[in-house]
Amino acid sequence: MNYTLQQLRYLVAVAEHGNVSAAARSLYVSQPGVSAAISHLEETFGIQCFVRHQAKGVTLTPAGKSFVAAAQEVLTMAEGLQHRAQELNQAVRTHIALGCCYELAYFFLPQVLEIFEIADPGISLRIRVGDAESLQRWLRDGDIEAALMYDLNCDPVIFLKHYLTSFLPHALLPANHPLASQASVRPRDLLNEPLILLDCAQSSDYILSIFQPNRKRPNVRHRVSSVELLLRLVSSGKGYAILNARPVLDTSNHSLPVRWLPIEDQTRSLSVALVSVRSVKLYGRGAALTNVLNAVKERIGVGHSQLAS
Repeated sequence: MNYTLQQLRYLVAVAEHGNVSAAARSLYVSQPGVSAAISHLEETFGIQCFVRHQAKGVTLTPAGKSFVAAAQEVLTMAEGLQHRAQELNQAVRTHIALGCCYELAYFFLPQVLEIFEIADPGISLRIRVGDAESLQRWLRDGDIEAALMYDLNCDPVIFLKHYLTSFLPHALLPANHPLASQASVRPRDLLNEPLILLDCAQSSDYILSIFQPNRKRPNVRHRVSSVELLLRLVSSGKGYAILNARPVLDTSNHSLPVRWLPIEDQTRSLSVALVSVRSVKLYGRGAALTNVLNAVKERIGVGHSQLAS
């Protein structure tokens, strides 16, 4: 478009005042600027809007009357668009679509929601849980704005990462397991034991990589996508599991107590990060979410200081 809304405002003001000088004064702009805008519109659209009268102002031509009416409609629509944008902006600033990987959702989300309700009651969270691959796809597609996840193959060119903490892998064993009395376990001690694997793409690849130095695959007995089911199977004596985030178990809902043992040897820690797409601006909402996640990290760390690497 070879014209501006400002030029249309000048046109309407001149039509209302019947005088270029009076219109300029009402708009707090110079008379030459208003005259130039009117001339530009008339030249651009090929319509003579006004008849100029020496020292007596201007009058609208028949075509000018119709054109000014159309210009007023455009300005009204533009004002409506501005109001709608303000409404959308307010909605965007008070809602966050947050993704979370399966494992961290079980340990973090209840506390995230609890703290968020207290710290930022004006911002609501819409939660979506998935594996690392799904979270990255949802971020790129705009389905979510941020994701709480392990930093597994997140391209730093595409994603912006705010690191929160890191966890070392631990073995979760039934309390009556022969290895449960030890202070720690080695991957080779677990090779023949039944493994209950949290089957979440990159997360399961990471768990299986712990056994690679032994050049043998672990005895995967069950693959589950639910952390809660995994915990129930371990506490029921069906096998052991490997997790990075430490579960807080309600023993009233589990048949056996469990032991949480660090894994020896050269095991790689997993970093937990709040991830977003670099091109997406979260403004103050991102800071609010980061503050809440840091508070959750501190709360978890009070009782489980051995988690962090």
